[in-house]
Amino acid sequence: MKRRVGMITASELSNIVSASGKVIDGNVSYIRSKRFERAHGYSLPVSSRIMDIGNETEPEIVEWLRANGEPDIIYSKDLPEIPFWVSPECPLGASPDAFYEDESVVFECKTLVGNEATEFFMDVYTPMEDKRARVWKEHGDQILGQFLSNPKVKTVVLCKYAPQRDDILDDTDSPLARWRGITFTFSRDCYMESIENMRNLIILFDKMIDAKINPVKFKSGKWAVEDGKLVER
Repeated sequence: MKRRVGMITASELSNIVSASGKVIDGNVSYIRSKRFERAHGYSLPVSSRIMDIGNETEPEIVEWLRANGEPDIIYSKDLPEIPFWVSPECPLGASPDAFYEDESVVFECKTLVGNEATEFFMDVYTPMEDKRARVWKEHGDQILGQFLSNPKVKTVVLCKYAPQRDDILDDTDSPLARWRGITFTFSRDCYMESIENMRNLIILFDKMIDAKINPVKFKSGKWAVEDGKLVER
């Protein structure tokens, strides 16, 4: 967590993206949060039940992956120190949930929280292309960040997992049951243009975070990085 302070990370990339391509209120809030971290050396605590459930279930997802075709993956939290990869291309860091020893494949573990999401991804008659499209909409920015964080990463595998729930007495299937998980594979070669666009956006926002400018001003102009400097066009 200390290594993440002040740094743009893969899991946060949705905070620098907007549908219009312009700086919006959410982007401004993110700039302020990173400025606070860089100024004070720590981040303000953020917690939610969804985050807690994800952290609690993550080891189960790794065991599910191992039991369903990926026996050799390395779980980051089993290591003496959780890996934190820093991109050689831009000011970005990322901590993979799990990965191959040669770092060519990264696994992202996502717990299904909420009835609608569980029913959507577990429905066998909903086309895989629809599920994949939703995964990309929800997590595409983070996937691009994993590619950028480590040039060795060629593939990102994202797993959606339906955990066994204590509040459902009839849910007696093993946490390793095949139906509980569904995986989606994304290859670097298919997203080269998107990766480059994200790299440029990260560089831009890193400069915005360091700029001595009221971040609200970024909403009204068009900004770019030229010769390593933030400029308004």
